Amino acid sequence: MITKFIPIIVVSILLFTGCGNKEEAGQEKQSKSATQKQEPTSNIINLKTTDGQTIKLTALDNGISFEGYKGKIILLDFFATWCPPCLAEIPHLVEIQNTFKDHVQIIGVLMEESKSNEELEEFRDSKNMNFPVTNSKENFQLSDALGGIKSLPTMVMYDKNGEYYTHYVGAAPQEMIEKDIQEAIAKTVEKVK
Repeated sequence: MITKFIPIIVVSILLFTGCGNKEEAGQEKQSKSATQKQEPTSNIINLKTTDGQTIKLTALDNGISFEGYKGKIILLDFFATWCPPCLAEIPHLVEIQNTFKDHVQIIGVLMEESKSNEELEEFRDSKNMNFPVTNSKENFQLSDALGGIKSLPTMVMYDKNGEYYTHYVGAAPQEMIEKDIQEAIAKTVEKVK
């Protein structure tokens, strides 16, 4: 009887805990010493999307300014194409982007170094992703600037003013993300009053 539940338990653990970032694991020791020696040269990171656009991020005291997305809640989705919980979350993110398109911009941040833009565009099309995906070495700079992404998926939400709002490690229920978005929208409206 117990053996019937083992596959269900394993799948549940994978979906709700996330994947370790296996590409970074081997590089972590090497890059730690390099990043400890280097001082940041700028508080600006330019993320490059798969379609050749640039998303300029500027560090603020309590968040990030996202050029071109003023007045939008930003949800950064750190993911990998090999990560089952990341893949399971994509349809929910697509639905969230559709539902809250006037208030939210999701940005996919690929945590893999081996994907070409062409491969990633094909992946985006196959998953019907309706939000930009960045694919550059700057993705890892952003991860480091946020303290290092240790588990995938990880999402970080910023309110309409670019201030940090919340984050999720592992697969997060769509209802929870939507509730947080609604609260972030309400918070912004209250600040305006």
